[in-house]
Amino acid sequence: MYSENAENELIRRAQKGDKKAVCQLLAAYEGLIQNMRRRYQYTPTGAMIADDAPGILGLAFLEAVRDYKTEGQAHFAAFLQRRLHAAIYQAFRETCRYQQRTAHPEAAASEDGSDWYDVIPSALPSPEREVSARDELARICQQLSAAEKQLLSMICLQGLTQSRIAAMLHRSPGTISKQLQKLRTRLQAITGMATASPCT
Repeated sequence: MYSENAENELIRRAQKGDKKAVCQLLAAYEGLIQNMRRRYQYTPTGAMIADDAPGILGLAFLEAVRDYKTEGQAHFAAFLQRRLHAAIYQAFRETCRYQQRTAHPEAAASEDGSDWYDVIPSALPSPEREVSARDELARICQQLSAAEKQLLSMICLQGLTQSRIAAMLHRSPGTISKQLQKLRTRLQAITGMATASPCT
């Protein structure tokens, strides 16, 4: 893994069309891309998009490199993580919606005129619940500083260890530990819930 300055220089070169820089960045984040590729593969819908996942994630990677601003923005790893997850999740949801629209069995209706599959509850959260969850998450994030959002992303989304975060941010593990404790306290105050860790 590169230092932040070295990585930003690679990104600037890649944005100017340097293919070697793009390949170096791709190699550095191959593990993250593979993790995202496997994120939904063990579900029936995830298996359906398995063949398309490399292309989806590859395009999301290139778009992330293109759009990333090396000045005044969260670390590229966090930015890329969000872009990759958004891309694969969108493909997953679109496939789920398609399946819900088209995968109805050709069975006779029941006596009351309704098809048997109409009464089966969907495994997906309702649109109302999704909107409520997004609103709540947005409300929480609005109350966090940029540094707190970055730390939350590195812990929860990327699953990085404290020592890895410390190395990436050029800080001591003790400092990161204190920042995590402050973040837990902040989240507890915002949500009004006891928080064992930022991801629970």
